[in-house]
Amino acid sequence: MRSRQEVAIEDETAGFAAYLVVEASDKDISFGGTRIDPSVTRDMVVDLADTMSLKLAGHGSPVGGAKAGLRAAPDDPRLKLFLNRFAEACRDLLSSTTILGKDMGAKQWMLDEIYRALQIPQLAVARRQAGSTRCPDRLADLDGYIQNMTGQGVFWSTEQALCDALAGARILIQGFGVVGSGAAWHLHRAGAKIVGASDHLKAVLNPDGLGVDALMQAKDESGILIEQRLPADCVVTDRDELLGQSADVLILAAGSYLVDGNNAARIRAPLVVEAANVAIRAEARKALHDGGVRVVPDVVANSSSAAMVAHQIASGNTIGPQALWAGIEASIRRNTDAVHRLSREWDLDSRNAFRRMAEAERTCAIPAEQIEGGVPIRRRVSGFATVANSKEVRTR
Repeated sequence: MRSRQEVAIEDETAGFAAYLVVEASDKDISFGGTRIDPSVTRDMVVDLADTMSLKLAGHGSPVGGAKAGLRAAPDDPRLKLFLNRFAEACRDLLSSTTILGKDMGAKQWMLDEIYRALQIPQLAVARRQAGSTRCPDRLADLDGYIQNMTGQGVFWSTEQALCDALAGARILIQGFGVVGSGAAWHLHRAGAKIVGASDHLKAVLNPDGLGVDALMQAKDESGILIEQRLPADCVVTDRDELLGQSADVLILAAGSYLVDGNNAARIRAPLVVEAANVAIRAEARKALHDGGVRVVPDVVANSSSAAMVAHQIASGNTIGPQALWAGIEASIRRNTDAVHRLSREWDLDSRNAFRRMAEAERTCAIPAEQIEGGVPIRRRVSGFATVANSKEVRTR
């Protein structure tokens, strides 16, 4: 068992800080994203590393969880220097056990700069551990990448929570970046109606439905909806007005810690899908749970991309995409149902119910691994699935 490890750089003079947190794990490899944003704090990176571990637990923990964060603006002219300082400080971990990918604010060139400084490929650790010649140099070249793949997991969890009743369902989406727009794309194709979307400045509403194609054309690469490009029949209003609109589902895809005890009270949708990492603060989770609002937590809804990469890292990129995605879908659908049931049974908010579920999975003594519908399932508290020769697409 590898112990938890942490690296911190804090340079007040330069206005720069960076953190790497690698969670304790019984796996040889850990994986997590790299967030680059002026809002990054140590506590945030600790939360995000814990979140990654929980996400991966829902998919059989193929690797351990980790997270990196740099407190810097992505357009800071000193960023390349900061990336090099971070790489050097984290050299031991990044050369032996831990692989970093992208998170909010990070671009591929930034990850390339970190690994250039280390003088190793991004997947050097995975190649060495798996001993596979099929493992490429970069995460982006792993087999299994699909269009809007984080949004795909949000779609599966939403559809499962609604018992397939997506046609005509009224959806609000907070945040229209990669995850929010990806979820909208999948939901629209299934017949759902997007009645509101927001960016960090404003909300765009239309009770009769917003054209998803028009929204896609109106947004820039950072997820900002350009007003001049929006359809004439929509209403533009204050950003937080979105939360109080009437809808069947509210998808939170904007950023971390944005829903607190105050604005949680405005939410009218009976189902909230947490598509962004740690979008809901602890007091808001309790308030929503106590108010009877069902929440699909981030560790389920936002887990598809992490699961895909983790399984391929652990296997040395040897799992076929069809089997890979069938197993991921089965796990997300199963965990969407399981966490809701246990949240009610234990009278806990859904994220804490998931945590208890994961802890029981790790400590329960039942060793048997059984086959259900072609997917190997550990028959413990949660029924978390592992991916191998999976043929199942949906479970009920």
